Amino acid sequence: MENKTLSCESRKIHKNFRIREDQVLHMEGQCKIYGINSSEYIRRLIDTDMGKATPDQTKEAFLVHKQMVYEINRIGNNINQIVKNVNMHYYTDYEKKKLFALMNKIIELYERREKDGATDGSNV
Repeated sequence: MENKTLSCESRKIHKNFRIREDQVLHMEGQCKIYGINSSEYIRRLIDTDMGKATPDQTKEAFLVHKQMVYEINRIGNNINQIVKNVNMHYYTDYEKKKLFALMNKIIELYERREKDGATDGSNV
């Protein structure tokens, strides 16, 4: 949170400028896609022009990634419970093999998604 405060304090300069209506419409569309306001959009354009890295993830992609992390954490919790039960000999060998296969499937899907670079949520 401290970074945000420092960042806001460093923005002491206010600029007022004129742009065409088509530029406004384009900027508003981009702001909606990325889930940011016009000031942040302009700051990102300037940072990009200055060679600074800026996050270009859309709001939807961020939410998809956040949901995926949540789901993976839940799966991890379930795996821990399964391992505990396996160690206590609650499962048959068939059930253990089936669980192992499902776990491998989850890993395969995650790795494929990472390899494809899907950030739009289409491969979730």
